[in-house]
Order: sequence, then structure tokens, then C-alpha cells
Amino acid sequence: MFRITRKRMFIPIIINVLVIAASCSGRPAGNAAFPLDVYSDERDAILGRGIVSYRGIRDQVYLSWRLLPEDPKGVAFNIYRKEIGDQKEKHKWIARTSQTSYSYADRDARDKHFVYSVRPLYEGKEGNFSREAIALSSIHGKKGALVFHVGQPYKQARVVTGDLNGDGEPEVVVAYSANRNVDPDKGGNAWSKSEDTIKVTAFLPTGERLWTLDLGWGIESGICYQPMVVWDLDGDGRAEVILKTNKSTDPLDNRGERVTILDGMTGQIKKEAKWPSLKGLGSDYNNDSRDYIAIAHLDGKDPYVIVARGIYKTQKMWALDKNLNRVWERNLGLDHNYPSGLYGRLVKYWNIDDKWKWILARISMKPTVDQYRGSHSMPIADIDEDGKEEILWGERCIGENGKDLWAIKENIPYQGHPDVVFAARILPSHKGKQIFYAREGWAEKKEKIGVYLADCQGNLLWANWGYHHIDKGWVSKIIADREGLQCFGLDIVEKEWNESGVKMLDPTGILWGSDGKLLGNTPTSWSNSFPVDWDGDGVREIVIVEDGEVRKYGGPVMEKFPAECLWGADLFGDHREEIVAAPGDGNIYIFFNTAVLASAPRVTPLADRQYKNDLSRTAMQATVIPMEGGYIPKNAR
Repeated sequence: MFRITRKRMFIPIIINVLVIAASCSGRPAGNAAFPLDVYSDERDAILGRGIVSYRGIRDQVYLSWRLLPEDPKGVAFNIYRKEIGDQKEKHKWIARTSQTSYSYADRDARDKHFVYSVRPLYEGKEGNFSREAIALSSIHGKKGALVFHVGQPYKQARVVTGDLNGDGEPEVVVAYSANRNVDPDKGGNAWSKSEDTIKVTAFLPTGERLWTLDLGWGIESGICYQPMVVWDLDGDGRAEVILKTNKSTDPLDNRGERVTILDGMTGQIKKEAKWPSLKGLGSDYNNDSRDYIAIAHLDGKDPYVIVARGIYKTQKMWALDKNLNRVWERNLGLDHNYPSGLYGRLVKYWNIDDKWKWILARISMKPTVDQYRGSHSMPIADIDEDGKEEILWGERCIGENGKDLWAIKENIPYQGHPDVVFAARILPSHKGKQIFYAREGWAEKKEKIGVYLADCQGNLLWANWGYHHIDKGWVSKIIADREGLQCFGLDIVEKEWNESGVKMLDPTGILWGSDGKLLGNTPTSWSNSFPVDWDGDGVREIVIVEDGEVRKYGGPVMEKFPAECLWGADLFGDHREEIVAAPGDGNIYIFFNTAVLASAPRVTPLADRQYKNDLSRTAMQATVIPMEGGYIPKNAR
């Protein structure tokens, strides 16, 4: 049984109540009325300024804050500060200057300590104060960062963010363990007992720990056993933590497995429901240990919790409402399950969704869409831009009622599955979003292995076949003078397993343009990488995960962190994206670019729905989807 411990809960709760009250009272008038097409869970949501401060060289203090969607074009900001510890000036804000940008360097801080706030100024009228700036720490070669003390060294950590207290700023939730990040496959070997349990802990942005939850021995500490997302399910403006738990202390006892909703501020259980069981799957340990959670607004209004089990063979997928009532369920990929005996065959037939279609396919010897498998992520995106989000699962697109809207029909049956599924506006000249797929497989099986781009109706726009096994990849704008986004994939010849995990043999990084044209091979270091807009110019840099290097495509190293990087996104400050790092030293870091912002003002990408949804799933599975979103607004409005 898992257990929960709370540390200094009373004081943080009081503080947060005051912060929430201050934030709500200072909500800009532009947020008072929402358009009719917003999701129900967004109506009470606010987005704060995310102001941060960093003391640099010569006691200079650098400030950075967000531009919001409701800010009018040409908005300015008045910067205020007050001294900490000066009783006479304790409650007095002193105006410093006015800025048309949204960053500022206070060169007159000297050896005193100040807190800062900003107020928007438009047509001579001043708006409300932002919350006080969160102070960054100076670490690792005087780099600005938020630091979260986990409390123990760890061998695996996953980080997800969300607004747990409703103040308009993201909190940080970390799942960590001293056990290494084990893959259920392990080169074909079955289960082995974990060396440590998974703990989940939540922090305020200031680093104050809210709660810690020990999931116990019923959940294995590996890359696929414990998915977790953060989202506001009940629409009160405060996000919940949704994750998989197990009431049993035996990880092989799936009868106690649950999908659990935790209160984001206390860690207490709000609701629970059964997790999809193994009944009717009958696959193997590797397949059946792959678990997924995502949030999808299937009807264009309310959030639904999507849970899935399995990937390579048979799979179960359920859609649950905010109260965890089952809305629909699917049994997928059953053509991969070949049970022995009459009873086994009857169980398989009973679990097939469309039994008549399956029978007709057997008679006609035609393959069915049940031959499709899942993928190592479960992207959610409104690909046709009708206001309703779709589930991209393997090479299927699943709609509101759990039915397939379409499935890729290229070379059925295809024995592998796509390792990469990425939806964005890749080709701007086409309607809606496009989906970049990278197929995993093995060339000796005469399959079509490679990458391709599909439109929002599942039609192939281009394809490049003839590769070995495309294992990793992403999509982003990394070349300024090329149309649309660029697509990256890693082609490998073979995998070799050892005690520390899997080693990829002869990896070749390949870059394609949005039109499918080959742009060339990439450096070997790109084997484990992700894109991030570090300098804020709208053209992303490449982050090399193990080395902590940040560089432009074809350019020199711009920044280097002595830590393994996880992912990047705009969490605080201006529109530049921060980098989340987990070096295993007992801390989680969010690194900032603290140089004075040189690019033009842009609305924070947190205003984009798909960006926000991508951000909710950074702690799910081993493959983190980079934050691309539907678009990144470029100009203030």
C-alpha cells in the first residue's frame, strides 16, 4: 500500500490561499469574458505573469515576465520593487521605470535585497500588480535556475508541471526512484523486482515541498509502469494529479491497479477507478506492462481521461469522464493474439470490437485495422481544427465516440509500430495539422520502414521508405529560411541490451524538410536530443540530453549544463523556453536563459492549447514529446 507524508503543510496552505486571493483579485479585465469555444476546464483558469528575478554579476538583478494573449499591442510595463527587511518600506512598492519590452535589468540593486512586481500600462491606465517575482538560484557556473530538493539521489526521474493552486503559475510534480529506469522488455527477459519504490512529490515554484506520496511495491519503477499527467479535471482552476497506483503490494497482482486522481495541493485521493485489466489481452509481460494516460477534450468542451494498456500486441483503451465513469472502451490489435485451444480463441473473438467485420475479413483474406499497434506516446491534438481533440494512437486517429476516424493503410499488414507520432502545423500550406510518423521495424522482414507525413484526414503527403528501424525523432523549426517545420528521425541497425539499458548500434540521425526532401544526416550526438527555443527568436536550438549542450543547427555550442536534460518548455518569464534537468544528485533543476532578451515581444506559448496539453504529458513513458503545439504566437495582440 502506498503512503503519503506531508511536510509543513499548514503554513504553505495558508500562504497559497493568500497568493490565490491576491492573484484572483489582480486578474486583468481582459480575462473577464471568455469566447464560447473554450474548454469548460479553462473558464476559471488564469495565466499569471510568471515573473522571475535573477541576481547576476555586479549585483545586477535581471527580471523577466510573460506577455499574455489579452495584452494589447503596444502595452508597456511599470516595474516596481520593495526592499526585504526594511520595516519602514515593508509594504511600499517603489516605481523604478517603464518598459515596452518584458524584461528589465536593475543595475541599482547593490548589496540590498528587493522583491519585484510589474503592472501593465496601456493608454495611460495602469493594470494590477503581478505576483512577486520568484527568485532564481545561481548555480553550476552562475546559471540561473529554480531548484527542487527531492531529498535523495535517484536513478530515474520524470517531471510534469501544472497549476495546482490556481494562481496562474505552474507547480512542479516529480516521480523518482533510486531504481534504474527499467524497460519491461529488457532484451526479451521477463519481470525482475525493483530495487526501490517510486515516490511522487509536488513543489511550489519557490521550492517549498507540498507533499510526498510513496507508491509502494505494487508499482514497478521503470519507464512504462507508472504514467502520470497533471490537469484541471473539475474546472475549479486548480489542477489535479492523475496517475496509476496499485492497492496490492505485489506488482504482478493487477487486481489492485487503479487510475487515481490526487488533490494537487495535498496529495490526498479524490477519486479512483479500476485500471484496464489483463483480461482479454493474453499477450506477454512486455506488452501488458505498457501503460498510458492522457487528457483529451473529445467533445470540444470537457476533459476526458484516456487510459490505455499494451502497445505491441493487444491493447485496451478506455475514455473516462472527470468522475472516472467509463464513457467508452476499445479492444485493439487482437489479430496479434493467437491463443491456443478453443477457450482461448473464444476469448479473443469475444473481445473483438466489430465481430462481423472481423469474420468478413477472415473470409475474404483481407487485413483489418485491428492489425495496427500503438506507439510510445499518445499525442492528443485537434488535428482538423474543429474544436474537438483527437487521440493519435499508433497509426490510428480516434474520435469522440472511440471510433477510428481513419487509419494509415500503407502496406497492411505492417508488423512494427510507429515510435514517433507528432502532430503540428508542419506544412503551413495545408489545412489543419499534419502528423509526422517514424516507423519502428526490421528491414529483413520486407516491411516499409521509414518516415512519412499524413494530413488531418490520414492521407499521405510524402513518405521516405527503405530504412532499418526509426527509433526516435521530433519535429520543430530549427532552420530559419526553410518553409514549415523540420522532421528528425534516428535510424538504427540493431539494439544491444546490457545492465544499464539498451545501446543503439550504428545510429544515423536524419533530417527531412516539411516537403519530405532529405536535408542530410545529423551529428551522432543528436541520438538523444530535443529542440528548445533558448534564445527566443522562434527558431529552436538543439539540446543534447546527456551532454547538456545547447546549440543552433550547424552552429557552435551556445550553452552547456553539467546535468542530464529531460525536456524544455516556456514555464516562467518571457517566451524563451527553459530546460528541465535531472542529474540524479537529489535535485531537479529548471535552467533559465538570463541574458537580456534580444528578440521582439511574443505571447507566451502557454496560451496555445496543444502546447499546454503536450506539457501535461512530460512524465508519461520514456519518450517525451517536445513542446511544439499547434503554433507559437509571434506578436503581441
